[in-house]
Amino acid sequence: MQHTATGIRSAYGIILLAVYLSISLLLVGLRPAHSQELQWLPFEKALATADSSNRPVLVDIWAPWCGWCRKLKKEVYPALAPEWSGQFVLTRVNRDDREAVHHYRGQKLSSLRLAQKLGARQVPSIVFLNARGKYLLHVTGFLDAKSLEPLLAYIATGAYHRQSFETFQKESGF
Repeated sequence: MQHTATGIRSAYGIILLAVYLSISLLLVGLRPAHSQELQWLPFEKALATADSSNRPVLVDIWAPWCGWCRKLKKEVYPALAPEWSGQFVLTRVNRDDREAVHHYRGQKLSSLRLAQKLGARQVPSIVFLNARGKYLLHVTGFLDAKSLEPLLAYIATGAYHRQSFETFQKESGF
């Protein structure tokens, strides 16, 4: 009688383990796959790469204490990576880094001064530069993927040469 109870408990344990493993594998399969890893370059290298590849620059202005900055990096940018990462050269500037020195348009600037020069007075801020490093526009505050995507399309397609962002949104259906 005792062997039967032990056998039933063992079988029950094996079944529970199998169910647990099956559910775990199913949940892993449901996670969104971000097959394309984002490549963040140092600021000066990003400018040189943009110039040689004729792609605009997305500058993420952030600070270590900024929770919304972390959310942008961990959730929003990876969600947009499959479609948009090849369209831009990516760089991040920690505006609180007191030791970094950046060279931009003939000037040596601290991270904070660079952020200010690019119009980023608060974090998070996203700044867009053209392929030659010229300032195009910036947005301040957290944007989810759905809100950021029209801006990416506006810059990547070069629509900023021809029309306002508002007109672009109306005409493109964003």
